[in-house]
Amino acid sequence: MKECGYLEKWFLIFILLLSALSYPLQSIKADTLEWKERADLPEARVGAVSEVFEGKVYVIGGAGPGKPYSNTTYVYDPSLDKWSEKANMKTGRIGAASAIVGDRIYVMGGKTEQGSVNSVEVYNIKTDTWEDSVELPFERKVSAYNLYAGVIDGKIYVVGYDSALKADRYNNTYSYDMKTNEWTKKKKFDFDATSGNAVVVKNKLYILTGSEVLVTGVFEYDPIVDQWRGVSRGAIAPYYSAVMYENYIIRTGGTSRITLFDLEAKKSKTIPNTSAPYRMGHVSAIVDDTLYVIGGVEESSSIPNRARENFKTNLSISLKSLKNTETETPGDKDPEPTTPPKDDATDEDGDALLIITMVNGLQKEYDLSMKEVNAFLSWYKKRDAGEGPGFYEIDEHDNNKGPFESKKDYVVFKNILMFEVNKYKK
Repeated sequence: MKECGYLEKWFLIFILLLSALSYPLQSIKADTLEWKERADLPEARVGAVSEVFEGKVYVIGGAGPGKPYSNTTYVYDPSLDKWSEKANMKTGRIGAASAIVGDRIYVMGGKTEQGSVNSVEVYNIKTDTWEDSVELPFERKVSAYNLYAGVIDGKIYVVGYDSALKADRYNNTYSYDMKTNEWTKKKKFDFDATSGNAVVVKNKLYILTGSEVLVTGVFEYDPIVDQWRGVSRGAIAPYYSAVMYENYIIRTGGTSRITLFDLEAKKSKTIPNTSAPYRMGHVSAIVDDTLYVIGGVEESSSIPNRARENFKTNLSISLKSLKNTETETPGDKDPEPTTPPKDDATDEDGDALLIITMVNGLQKEYDLSMKEVNAFLSWYKKRDAGEGPGFYEIDEHDNNKGPFESKKDYVVFKNILMFEVNKYKK
């Protein structure tokens, strides 16, 4: 191998790393959007549900530090930056789904001390009381974090994801009419969607999956034609949160950035702000163009079912500067992550030694073509922006030792501490 001179080598490394941070991603300037610390939750919570009513955020259920199944109802008033406690739900539960219709909040399913349930409780905000409602119509109980709900034209739509519910003899999509108190069977959701979230945008229900293993994506339900369809690929991470903001779906968790996905344009906007902690099992809400991210736990490979005593945070960020902005980034319509971006400025001549340092200190070296390096950089940038799979496949080529036809490494994004690119010409 004939290497470049010392100065030339480091100059190339600098250019490549600079390119990795800036292309093709364009982001809204972080100095216009800063996190603010608000009043902490009265007690740490994970796996709760949240709804907004008359400018106040309701955080219900979940798990506390010593409570695997909490039934508390907390209310946050942003104008006073103050929390208060309301009437307790009858049954403590975690990983449920919720929906608000008028002045009533429906809390559905989830996991209780008795296991997964189909029970539904309704909170009357005006009278501060709870009452039972008609149970979910599923023939099998849906596990925590896998029940999705949204309100369209005054009706609640629910989807329960379970591998068994995908069997032909089961249905997993229903609508609930508050006037008749009846559930109606709808077109079956026949995709994989675990540990994700759901939002309603322009009278359509969207399910955003959280799995990094299953075939992931964003799925749309149109109640007028009673049909499901896939509209996008990619997930942030399991157990994140999603809310609607104007024409965007805002996704939080799994990344230190906030991602705004435009369903019509299939493009995303990203807000880089590394002061935001990685978290999962949290709730998010929007009041007066301000996004609130509340509770949760530090991101890990474990199911978020226990809160941490010191993790009661309530952070907010203003979204006003997002209006009328033209700064956009390619969304899920991009090519596969393993395909380098088509750009005349992309240098694909020569080869390079890609050195990846993991968070545990382990270093991996790969002798690759620049085309392969650019593909890796493209994946890394998208994943850092909250798009694409959480792992990347690298072909070891001539480094394949042993009686194998091929050997590939699968690099997990959240395990990468840093990487460097040493370009050379043979």
